[in-house]
Amino acid sequence: MSPYRRPDGATYYVDMRWRGFPRLKLATGTTTKSRAEAMEHMLAGLKRNGRRDLLGLLAARRLTLPDLFEAYEKRGDELEQLKARAESPVLGDLVDRWLEWLRSPAGVSTRTHRRYAERTVQQYGVSWAGFYSVLPQGRGARLSDLTRGFVLDYRRARTRATGGAKRVAHPDRPLTGATINRDLAALGAFLTWAREVEGLTVERPTLPRERESSGRERWLSGDELAAFERACPTGWWPFFAALFFTGARLGEMQGLRGADVVVHAKRLTIQEADRRLKTRESVRDLPISEPLERALAGHLVRFHPGPGDLVFPGEYQSYAAVRRAWDATCSAAAIVGARPHDARHTFAVHAAQSGVPIVRLQKLLGHATAAMTMRYMKHAPEAYLSEDGAKIAAHMAGTTDAEATARAAAARAGMRAG
Repeated sequence: MSPYRRPDGATYYVDMRWRGFPRLKLATGTTTKSRAEAMEHMLAGLKRNGRRDLLGLLAARRLTLPDLFEAYEKRGDELEQLKARAESPVLGDLVDRWLEWLRSPAGVSTRTHRRYAERTVQQYGVSWAGFYSVLPQGRGARLSDLTRGFVLDYRRARTRATGGAKRVAHPDRPLTGATINRDLAALGAFLTWAREVEGLTVERPTLPRERESSGRERWLSGDELAAFERACPTGWWPFFAALFFTGARLGEMQGLRGADVVVHAKRLTIQEADRRLKTRESVRDLPISEPLERALAGHLVRFHPGPGDLVFPGEYQSYAAVRRAWDATCSAAAIVGARPHDARHTFAVHAAQSGVPIVRLQKLLGHATAAMTMRYMKHAPEAYLSEDGAKIAAHMAGTTDAEATARAAAARAGMRAG
């Protein structure tokens, strides 16, 4: 059948029928009959050459006839590249399946070998909302569209504008280098899953990192901490006190179980079973200081958690609720620019200022490397410099500090007496 035009239009159509092949009733996108006939001849040639794959993609509307004809005319690799793009899965559905997998029992990180925290999954979802805003087809884009060119376009699009950083409400506003790096980490995790779990052929583009700032170091002074406690609602102070006086991460504290808190031993334990750990070094014991013991006393009586029960159940498990309580308290205490994670910074800075050695502070914070802890050492008091220097010089000279010797002798005597 020759190309034809509908009564109400000027564009030509083709209608191809062969036994054993799907019917192809397609728009040519041209008003020129000779070009439409060339497309018809191309289809007949594909049929003779057994290209059922391309004809099937046309029938399924995953390829358009004008696009196929343009690639066919170039006589290069364009035809196979076009086929590969058409066969590539749609990103929206694939990403949704990935996010579901992350929340499932099978969702285990290949790097940490741990389940993904819900906040991580939510962050990945936010990252993909940003990717969709840059991809021309949005959720309808295909896996093969995640090319090096897309990564470059994304970085340009997300860094060149001016404005705030409320990325969900204002997706067109710029992102910091740290946020872009988190997004690219989400992209890398998705591509790894697509290849290793789904068995898809993935062309992995280079994911260059942006330069990041040295990071926020907002921490509360002693006066600010006292004001925070006075302004904090009674029901929320035990939770925030646990963050301030242990330096634990928010997710670690939310995962704390009754068996992890041993008040009489003045110790709480961050366990592997909590499944909210960032690194292997996060498994650790933390001190229960006297202020924290006082704060926890009423809370433990109120909830009386069993060994397997959450110490902070209900609304404490919601980051939105935690943030509301934190912001309201900071507002009432006239504390500006502080976030819940700054409770961890507060613990670390005060620990450094009190002279806690870096190796012990690293253990308390659950850092994988000492380099991560070093950021707090600039807060260590300078008075310790001369003391440390004297100890080193005495040791190098083969002498010892008399006071230190006396303390050691007294300690040994006490041990023998015990």
